[in-house]
Amino acid sequence: MYNRILVATDESDNAQRATHQALDLARQYGAELHAIYVIETRTGYDNAIVDPDIVRKNLQEEGEEALTAIETEGEPDVSVVTSIREGVPHEELLTYVEDRRIDLVVMGAKGRSAFKTILLGSTTEALLRADQVPVLVVNNTDE
Repeated sequence: MYNRILVATDESDNAQRATHQALDLARQYGAELHAIYVIETRTGYDNAIVDPDIVRKNLQEEGEEALTAIETEGEPDVSVVTSIREGVPHEELLTYVEDRRIDLVVMGAKGRSAFKTILLGSTTEALLRADQVPVLVVNNTDE
């Protein structure tokens, strides 16, 4: 049923729950798991006091750590393919889905900060509206 599953992460609690769900599904179906971390480029860091290159470097490192954790958690029974992208999250996800012929997207309902909650909510909504692929939205069961 599912050969290629994509999980989108931002290291939030909901994204971690989504990762666990995606790994379980990959094991159940013998699917390849694709894990993606998108560095948002619409945040306005260009006008911030913080150097945008430092912010980008920190986000790159955060993404690498998150994806390494997913690879480790998948070992040895789930084949994990990782990718870090820069851009508008829903556009990057939709492009990845199409390019890699993804069968299912798994993602958290909210991000870890207010900004990421709004962003992830809009990203989830955009994926659902695009209707390219089934999307499993994992929510925080404590809320």
